[in-house]
Amino acid sequence: METPPPYPPSAVCGISHLGDDLLQNIIGKLPAQSFASAACVNRSWNAVCARVLSRPVIASALSLNSSLPEAMKEVVGKVLSGPIRPHFAILCICPAFDLDEAHRLITHKLGSKTPLITCDAGGIVGRDALSDQFSEVMFPYYDDEEVVDPADYKGISLTVGYVPGLKVDVIPLMYSEEQGHISDKFVMDIRDYSASVSGYTSPEAIFMFGDSEADMKPVIEKLDYALPEQTIIAGNETCRFRCSRMNNPSSSSLPQSDQAQTYGAVGLVFASNKNAPNGAWKIDFHFAVGAGVAAVGPNYRVVSAKSRNREYTTWLTAKREGENEPLDGEQILDDLLNVNLEAVDPIFNYDLYIGVTKRRKYSFGGEKVKALTFLSYHPVQQGDEQYLYVRGLDIKTGDSFRFYLSNPGFALGQCDTVSDNIRRIRHKEMIGGFLFSCCGRGSTFFARPNVDSLPILNNFPSIPLAGMFCGTEIGRGPPIAAHSGPEQDKDLTRTCLHVYSSVYVLMSCSQPSCRP
Repeated sequence: METPPPYPPSAVCGISHLGDDLLQNIIGKLPAQSFASAACVNRSWNAVCARVLSRPVIASALSLNSSLPEAMKEVVGKVLSGPIRPHFAILCICPAFDLDEAHRLITHKLGSKTPLITCDAGGIVGRDALSDQFSEVMFPYYDDEEVVDPADYKGISLTVGYVPGLKVDVIPLMYSEEQGHISDKFVMDIRDYSASVSGYTSPEAIFMFGDSEADMKPVIEKLDYALPEQTIIAGNETCRFRCSRMNNPSSSSLPQSDQAQTYGAVGLVFASNKNAPNGAWKIDFHFAVGAGVAAVGPNYRVVSAKSRNREYTTWLTAKREGENEPLDGEQILDDLLNVNLEAVDPIFNYDLYIGVTKRRKYSFGGEKVKALTFLSYHPVQQGDEQYLYVRGLDIKTGDSFRFYLSNPGFALGQCDTVSDNIRRIRHKEMIGGFLFSCCGRGSTFFARPNVDSLPILNNFPSIPLAGMFCGTEIGRGPPIAAHSGPEQDKDLTRTCLHVYSSVYVLMSCSQPSCRP
C-alpha cells in the first residue's frame, strides 16, 4: 500500500504531550493511509499503532457503479477507511469490465507487493460501499461479441485482510505445452511455501481460482491427496484472473495473453507464521457446504465409456445395478420419467447431472500410492439410441453413478442445515466470512433474495461477508459438524468440485491466553 509522507514536525510537536491512551484513541480512528503515516513518525507512535492493529481485520465492500474507476474509488475508500495493513486482497469484477485495467488500478492502490488476485465472476456478494446495504448481485451473461450498454448492471467487490498470525502469498499453477498443467509442481510449491513460513508442509487454507480453459479436476484431486483434511480449499474453478505475488511482484504486469498461457490457476495460500511475535492472535478457518442437487432414480454401473478429449465429452452405456441388460442413452433417461420427482417437475426444466463415484490411485513424488474415492459431477448433454452423452472425462468401465437434479427446495433445506451447524461456533470471535456459490443459484433459483448468505448472516450479522457466484465452486475441508474421533472412516467418498452448491469459509481469532 502506498504510504503518504509522514506528518510535518510541527504537527508532531503539537500533540507530543498527549497520553498514550488518548493518542491510541485518535490513531484508531484514522483511515489506513494516514494510519500508515502515523506508524512512521517515531518509535512511540509505532508502538501505539501496533497496539491499535494487533487484532486480525477483514474489510470488504462492493460497488455497483457502472464506471470502473469510480467503482474502484468507492470500494477502496471503504475498505481503507480504518486502520489496516493489507496482507492479501481479492478483487472480484463483472465480466463486462476490463480485467487488466481493474488489476492495474487495484495494484496501484494497494502496492505491487500485496498478494492480490483479481478475477471475474457471475455475481458478487457483500455490503455496498456507500449505503452499507447487503446484497447478492447477479451479473448478466456477457460474451466477447456482445455489445455491452454502459447502463447494464455492473459491479466490483474488494476484500482486504490483515492476518498477523498468518503468512499469505499467491502460488501459481504453471502450464507448458509439453506437460500441460504441472500439478505435481503446484502441490510441491504450496507445501514448500507452507514449510518455509510455518515449519509444516500443510497450509491452513487455500483460495483457488482456475482459468476458464483449464480442467481443474485432476489438480484438485491431487491437492486433496497430498494435503491433510484440515487444510481448507475453496474457490472458483472457472474464471479469468490476474495476480500479484509477494515473491514476484512483476507477475502483475504480465500481459493477458502471456499470463493465460503461463498460469492455469492460482492459489491464495494461508499458512501459519512461525515467526509471529509473542501475543499474536491465533486464526482458525471453518468450512461448510450447502448442496443444491438431489439424487434421483436408480444406481447404474458403467458398461462402456468412450472419451472424446477434443470435445471434452464421454459417451457411455450403463446397466442398472443388480441387472445385466446394458441400456443406451434413451433408455437410461426414460428411467427418470418413471421416478416420482414431487417438487421437481417437469424434470428437464432443471439442470441434470450424473454423479460418478470414482476410485482412483494417486501418488506424489516418492510417497506411497493411495486409493481415494471421489464423487464427480458431469452435466448431461443428451441421450440417443446408442449412448448417454455427458460433459467431462475420466469415466471408466465399472464406475457407478446416479442422476442429480438441481432442486431449490432441497438447497433451501441444506442452507438451514448449514446455518444450524454454524450456530455451533457462535461462541467464537469471527473476523470475516467468504462465500463461493454456484452462478445458477441466487434470487432466480430461490425466488427470493440473499438466501445463499443467510447461514452466515443469521449467525454473525455484523461481520464482513464477501463472496462471488462461480462457474464451478471448489470446496474441500472438514465440515463444522464433522465427527473427529479416532473411529472416523478415512475412506469416505470425497467431493471437492460441487454443482449448484454454496461453499462457506469463516475465519475466527482468539487471544493467546485463550488458545486451546
